[in-house]
Amino acid sequence: MTETIQTTPAPIEANEPGDATANPAVARCMSVWKHAYQRELAKGQSDFMASHIAGQAYRRAMPPLAGQENIRDFIACVAYGLLIGAIDQKYAANLLYAAQVAHTTIRNQSATSKTAAV
Repeated sequence: MTETIQTTPAPIEANEPGDATANPAVARCMSVWKHAYQRELAKGQSDFMASHIAGQAYRRAMPPLAGQENIRDFIACVAYGLLIGAIDQKYAANLLYAAQVAHTTIRNQSATSKTAAV
């Protein structure tokens, strides 16, 4: 028998060795997450609810899917958010698919521009 246990992740410190928050976009998402998490705890929310609300704030802070660098940063934020529990697995696949579509669209626009210039 398999039992699924849902846990709430503990906040990750920003100065850990090899920290992914060396990426400014990930650092911003983490900063927003931490602020929202602490604000909700101060309001008396449970740890679970504070994490849930902080996860929403994290996702809203992610870069828009416009331009190669933003797409790379978006993917980094999704990956890091997945690792720390700010992004649920069921949403991560959809977010990464959106990034893939945006990347393909930009790549196709770039190829079309080069062809038109010839």
